Amino acid sequence: MNVVSLVLRILPATRGETEEALHALPGVECHHMSEDGRLIVTVEDVPEATISFSDTLIAIHRIPQVLATTLAYEHTEPDTIVPITVLPSSPCQEAQP
Repeated sequence: MNVVSLVLRILPATRGETEEALHALPGVECHHMSEDGRLIVTVEDVPEATISFSDTLIAIHRIPQVLATTLAYEHTEPDTIVPITVLPSSPCQEAQP
């Protein structure tokens, strides 16, 4: 799973068309915009999407109304959980009573 939060700089007058272009991309959500045109967007990896997560991020940069993009937050975790095995000679087991 991949999730990023971006701050996009746009002209406030282009908000409607910018959000329409962003919502056409898989996993993209628009949240809040300041009066000076900073738009908060999150992008979540969508496994069934026809384009990849990284292609979605590139597509955001190519939207004509997007003047600049800043990465605010990024989180990645594996799709599957790998169990941790504690070996018998582990210091963790030796410390147990």
